Amino acid sequence: MEVLIVSRTRMKNGVCCGGIDLENGELIRLHDHFGKNLAESAPFQIGEIYNLKYRNALHARPIPHVEDKEVMPDFQMIRQLSTSEFINEVDRLIDVPYGGIDCIFEGKLRRSAYATYISPEAVPQHSVCFWRPNEPLIKSGFLGKTRYWFGGCHAISFVGFQEPIDLIPAGTLLRMSLANWWSPDDITEKRCYLQLSGWFSL
Repeated sequence: MEVLIVSRTRMKNGVCCGGIDLENGELIRLHDHFGKNLAESAPFQIGEIYNLKYRNALHARPIPHVEDKEVMPDFQMIRQLSTSEFINEVDRLIDVPYGGIDCIFEGKLRRSAYATYISPEAVPQHSVCFWRPNEPLIKSGFLGKTRYWFGGCHAISFVGFQEPIDLIPAGTLLRMSLANWWSPDDITEKRCYLQLSGWFSL
């Protein structure tokens, strides 16, 4: 099957690469054939199309992280899409929502002063999506990391490898994801925080 790589993001140990099955439009998250996270040396780059086989990951996580797949080692890169071809493929396969932040992740996102997240009380059925926001995203720094603000009140961590830009215009195609469940201590509930993986514009 052919899979288009749509994201490559930073992790503490390795990288996280997302794809879309060009036959059925399924959004997947690639693991190696042992079910582990990909090493930094993994070849998958955004815009590349691979001929590969995948199956549900051995260590697949519960909702919302239902996209985990093990990639068999006999994959082959077929071709690289231009940005316009990439956007066309995404739009061909996915009905990308345009609107406010409530139009993604089933409207279950919440916010604190410095982050946007989901809580265990309201969990969507998926952890990755595409989105065209109806307002721009504005870059800011926070503890040495890059964050973007949407609507002046929703902070979103940027975890991709692109060079951050000061403003991502409204209507830009974005790839979004939810991080693993995490809590800073034993008192605060575990949450999945909203992340921006990357943006695509002509």
